[in-house]
Amino acid sequence: MRTRAAAILLILAAGCSTAPDEPALDGRAVLPADTFAPGPAVGHALDDTINGRTPPFPSVPVQGFSSVVAGDDGTVLVLGDNGFGVRANSPAYPLRWYRLRLHLDFPPRAGGRVDVLAVTDLADPRGLAPFARRGETGHRVLTGSDFDPESFVRLADGTFWVGEEFGPALLHLDAGGALLAAPVAVPIPEPLRPLVGGQETLRSPDHPDFHSLNEDLAKSMANHPRSGGLEGLALAPDGVYMYAVVERAFLDDPRRDRRLVLEFDTAAAAFTGRWWTWRVDDPLHDIASADCTPGGALLVTERDGKAGAETRFKRVFRAPLGQQGTGEDLAKTLIVDLLAIPDPDRMTEPEDGAVGLGDPYAFPYVTPECLMALDGRTLLVGNDNNYPMSDGRRPGVPDDNEFIRIRLPADLDRVP
Repeated sequence: MRTRAAAILLILAAGCSTAPDEPALDGRAVLPADTFAPGPAVGHALDDTINGRTPPFPSVPVQGFSSVVAGDDGTVLVLGDNGFGVRANSPAYPLRWYRLRLHLDFPPRAGGRVDVLAVTDLADPRGLAPFARRGETGHRVLTGSDFDPESFVRLADGTFWVGEEFGPALLHLDAGGALLAAPVAVPIPEPLRPLVGGQETLRSPDHPDFHSLNEDLAKSMANHPRSGGLEGLALAPDGVYMYAVVERAFLDDPRRDRRLVLEFDTAAAAFTGRWWTWRVDDPLHDIASADCTPGGALLVTERDGKAGAETRFKRVFRAPLGQQGTGEDLAKTLIVDLLAIPDPDRMTEPEDGAVGLGDPYAFPYVTPECLMALDGRTLLVGNDNNYPMSDGRRPGVPDDNEFIRIRLPADLDRVP
């Protein structure tokens, strides 16, 4: 397998060779919203017509990109989420990742194209998932009623760790998408356990322990909100330690702006007990994505819950991990405001009815969930388009899957 560095050099391709004076749009590629891949019909539980699209869909929309890692030969792998947002409406939706080629360099103003090269379905052939098998036999493809994948990293041995939020839990998968072990629960740091009656792990209302309970009882027993789990995973440069970033505060945390960052040892397949606090700018903000810089600092995208003309906060921050002791607040520094990115090369132009095109350019999607440091001065950012629900770019029209490359004015590992 190619090293991460070698694969990323191919993704960088012919980007700008000089650093700008401020963050600048340096490449853009767009996969149209109405892109479908082979698979079962999905969306039977959705309401009638959403943003002009009427479910069910005859095959699987290529959407829900919640995390990105470097592939081979200049490609990227993007992780899809559970489908349409909740367990009840996605029982047939296959969990999968896609291999894409992004044509980011010197695109037309509509954006360079995105090639969908391959699909890998997630499966549980050994019956390791902690829920009933429902009488099925053989190679069982996992679906959106089983897990909600939101983040992943790729190890040097070709396996993957996936963060999901139904538990929440960590999943270890082989290169073909098969579950290798039982899910790993997400611990609550020991000093915080008195806040949740001594409970040791995070459990949302969708936790497998609650599958047989009615909704009210499941909510009463949960200590973590639905859709608030492992939204960001960041692999350290050593390829061993990984940092799991929790999207939202647990239910009884009196510090509503606290988000947990937990260290995980991939060699031992266990959390180390080291942890930190990420303080969001507003208690209503969520963590959207994470990565590590080449020097090992943590990158995190923080967002509000709005899109389009209403959104006010989509920002990428950096925080060093070695300067704070366990349990302390991380000191974050703003790297780029995704709603105000200069577009000096005019890669986009204003469009009637569209939000954020032109100079300055904006990434006005509700969930900017893909983040990768291509090198010390370049970021790759992509959105989860929540097809067909989100319409941040053009009101009333399903969002495309969009990837942008951002050139930075200073090295990420030399930011004060």
